[in-house]
Amino acid sequence: MSYLDDHLLAGERIAYRARLHWTIFLTAIVVVLLGVALAILLQVFEPAYAYAGLGLSGIGLLLAIGPAIRYVTSEFAVTDKRVLGKVGFIERESDETLLSKIEAIAVDQGVIGRMFGFGTLTITGTGGTQEVFSGISDPLQFRRQIQSQIIAQEERRGVSPAAAIAPDPKQPRLERECPYCAELILSRARVCKHCGRDVVPSPG
Repeated sequence: MSYLDDHLLAGERIAYRARLHWTIFLTAIVVVLLGVALAILLQVFEPAYAYAGLGLSGIGLLLAIGPAIRYVTSEFAVTDKRVLGKVGFIERESDETLLSKIEAIAVDQGVIGRMFGFGTLTITGTGGTQEVFSGISDPLQFRRQIQSQIIAQEERRGVSPAAAIAPDPKQPRLERECPYCAELILSRARVCKHCGRDVVPSPG
């Protein structure tokens, strides 16, 4: 039983779990590989010094201890009520944001992040508060899951898809096309509910 499972509210269920990406071990992996390569070269040309390569590999393994602890003790999840995150074991930091309080979800991925599938997800809540999840594996999927649960929560509260589509004569529903997928979205929307991309809201 994980920390997040132990701290669920009554009737709350986890819909999606996220983890840190394996690239947090990248430095340790590079050092170990360099050590192995050095050991092989020294074994061929200077066998008496082959231990130097093994020593370098040992340093790489030591460098992996910190990321390993961080990986094992970090948990992130989307429930039907909240977005949860827990980092650390002795010095524990836990964050939670109610789905009803989320105003925007941003994903930051560089070129390397897009290639290997990791990035930073930032959740902006009411009042401008922000929760930042760095080094998350597949952040776009994480965002889609949050958006899905927000929509599901709104439907459970009585906002049916049919009611959402039906125009209100007193307050017309202003829509526009998403610039990426061409599906109809609200003019005030900041995130396309179809493709999940960030869009600039139209004025008015």
